[in-house]
Amino acid sequence: MRLWPDSIAGRIVGLLVAGLALTMLASLSIFMLDLFHGKGWNETFRNLHRTAVVASVLNRVSPDSRPALIPALSESGLSVAWRPGETPPAMAQDAMTHHLARDVRVLSESYGLERVEAGYPAGAQRPALDWMMPAPGPLHVWVALSDGTWVQFSMATERVGALSTLRLVLAIGVSLFGIMALGLWAARKVTAPLARFALAAQRLGANVDVPPMSETGPSEIRQAAAAFNDMQNRIRRLIEDRTLMLGAISHDVRTALTRLRFRTELIVDPAQRRKAAADLDEMESMLTASLSFARDDSAAEPPTVLDLSVLLQSLCDDFADAGKPVSCEGPLHLKYSGRPVSLRRAFANLIDNALTYGRAADVVLIDSGDCIEITIGDRGPGIPDAMRDRVFVPFFRLEASRSRKTGGTGLGLTIARMVVRRHGGEIALADRPGGGLLVKVTLPKVSSPVFAGP
Repeated sequence: MRLWPDSIAGRIVGLLVAGLALTMLASLSIFMLDLFHGKGWNETFRNLHRTAVVASVLNRVSPDSRPALIPALSESGLSVAWRPGETPPAMAQDAMTHHLARDVRVLSESYGLERVEAGYPAGAQRPALDWMMPAPGPLHVWVALSDGTWVQFSMATERVGALSTLRLVLAIGVSLFGIMALGLWAARKVTAPLARFALAAQRLGANVDVPPMSETGPSEIRQAAAAFNDMQNRIRRLIEDRTLMLGAISHDVRTALTRLRFRTELIVDPAQRRKAAADLDEMESMLTASLSFARDDSAAEPPTVLDLSVLLQSLCDDFADAGKPVSCEGPLHLKYSGRPVSLRRAFANLIDNALTYGRAADVVLIDSGDCIEITIGDRGPGIPDAMRDRVFVPFFRLEASRSRKTGGTGLGLTIARMVVRRHGGEIALADRPGGGLLVKVTLPKVSSPVFAGP
């Protein structure tokens, strides 16, 4: 028989019951174990009863016999004095003295004594927490006898259970703290599997080949984790089947393209032969780009530590060597953990788009602390707001500025966004101040940007 429930509901109930039992036990211990002073409530009740009994004894004996009985009735911590011809002076009172006076009055009524006054000396200085702590000095209780005289009792404050309010506050505080701590711990235990699911879903969105979720925890979590892992396996098999199918199609299409190339050589007209060869080259380029996009080679590339600043600078240098107007700004070195080949391909597409359609490419690398920002600006016509989401759709092109004559298959931005999202980042398009398009890439900082080097 399992002592620990296997379901989430059962575990929550078990945690709450066990936690409430422990907090109640701790709260009751504050009263039962008498943690705050030596005598406590038993001594308090004893003093209350002794006060009533002593007052009743003095009330029954003759006034002449009372002075002789006083020394015998007094004890350490509770002194007795008969005050003929005196009345209770002005005394400082609080909730505790009212409570004690009421209890003494209730006990004394059975002996025919009804007038009781209690308080501290009028000059006693109250502590800052007067509602929790007793005042310094003895506590005076005055009981009126039937002949009109008064008996004064002086109780030492350490003999009085004077910390009842403090005990109550601490007991409530212990209960509230225990319940809050238990609730927080139980909430974390319940939400931890949900956080695991969120992380697993995020990792699956970036790479279907990530390790499966651990099927541990309550029965509901194990069932959900098993279903999640089964879904991941089906997605992986679907992608593998798609890749195999595309590979087979690629083989057949490339075979047909090769035969067509041979047949173009039989065309007599040179102009028509060149046009046919150009069409075949375009078809092969589109086929290669489509297969590369479908295979998603970036998912298979293992991440490594790279210098993102050096990668961007080398790309810009390659375009500059080809006579392209490109510039690069940013720190000399910036350490980053990612897939270098995929990142190089993505940024090469973005820079090439800026140069092809915007006449220039200005690359800026910024270390923002918790993330890395790369902006690529051009001076072209830009992209209308209504079309900025559609340009990321595979094979979609803006015919006005991105016609087939300029080259490209409509996959550059699609591949760039896919690579950026594989790294947990995002890519956005905006208008560049002064005209043009601004492509902003945001990457989460996986490792420290500090890079040792000249």
